[in-house]
Amino acid sequence: MNWIFAGLICAHLDVYFNSGVDLLPDWLGYLLVLYGMKTLYPVLPAFDKMRIVPLITAMCSIVLFGANVMGYLPSAGWPGAWMRFVDYALTIAVELGFCWSVHASERQLQCELDDASLLAAVGVTWAFAILGVILRLVENDIFALLTTMSTALLTLWLFYALWEIVKNYRYTKMQQAFEKNRW
Repeated sequence: MNWIFAGLICAHLDVYFNSGVDLLPDWLGYLLVLYGMKTLYPVLPAFDKMRIVPLITAMCSIVLFGANVMGYLPSAGWPGAWMRFVDYALTIAVELGFCWSVHASERQLQCELDDASLLAAVGVTWAFAILGVILRLVENDIFALLTTMSTALLTLWLFYALWEIVKNYRYTKMQQAFEKNRW
């Protein structure tokens, strides 16, 4: 679970060097998420199906990162805004894949989470991402910070949900072992 957390933080934080190169590239974060999903697979098999999402987004992000380093990608105006939107869309795809895995695990372990708060968190994240892309056209960096904060809040909510699932799973396993050994 720590690998997934580190990967999503790496994907959300944009720390740029002088030449506009991201010091914490998104593809590294997606590969960390992939490794984290692989380590969770023995406990929660629902994570096996969605491991392809971080792999595909990592490959797309590597291409975008390489094109940015070589100076092929625009950074200002509408073309730059579209590139930022693609970057956000890749991150949202990984988060939605993670979210789907969490909910599949929820069904598998028969524990309940609050779906309404998840939909609200995803909606707020998308609203801030779209607003951040549009306002990046006028070079307003405050909204880029708001975008990062909203996606970080969604990430924290997803980790809380996963923690509840793992906690319920451990409790269920201990209860089953107790019932089995009691007789």
